[in-house]
Amino acid sequence: MGITTDEGLMMERATRRKTTSRNGKRTSQAPRLDAAAWIECALRLLCERGIDGVRVEVLAKQLGVTKGSFYWHFTDRGALLAEMLQAWRKRATLEIIERLEGALEPAMTRLSRLLRLQFDARKTDADMELSIRLWARHDTQAAQALDEVDELRLRYIANLLHEHGMDEDAADARAVLIYCYMQVSGSLAGPVRDKRLTQSCERILMGTVD
Repeated sequence: MGITTDEGLMMERATRRKTTSRNGKRTSQAPRLDAAAWIECALRLLCERGIDGVRVEVLAKQLGVTKGSFYWHFTDRGALLAEMLQAWRKRATLEIIERLEGALEPAMTRLSRLLRLQFDARKTDADMELSIRLWARHDTQAAQALDEVDELRLRYIANLLHEHGMDEDAADARAVLIYCYMQVSGSLAGPVRDKRLTQSCERILMGTVD
């Protein structure tokens, strides 16, 4: 049986009382963690251990707090998992699109920048993407979030191509090819080191080859 929300609150209050000395003065203690700290730690655990390794007790131990602290921010583990998916969606898609659109550059310049992001990404970003996809294989909530992200990314790429002048059907088809390239090419150790080859691939995918 898990700890209820009320029990979690009682545990946290008891922990706070222990930081008060007998003369009524508060002793030093670590600042209370916010929800973002729990989510960030959970995403790291997801990359390291997979979704089955994301457990409240493990998170609490890594963060150096009681399990009761968790229930200040989340009703249960399921609520944390939902927030993890939202955080990943924002970080790996929405913020990238927002940054590209903020540059006010031509469509093909934005698409070229998007194609290069995979080579500049940190290993942890690639690990998280893979971990989410593995999680989605056996979890409906994760699968739905992944479907939404894939659709959003494909639609953005197609819109860039359409903005450049490509007709809608061709833009949709080419967006799929570009997205497949983006998903795979970053994991190829050899070919992507050849800058000229990479540039040729990008020109072909974007339809800018003479």
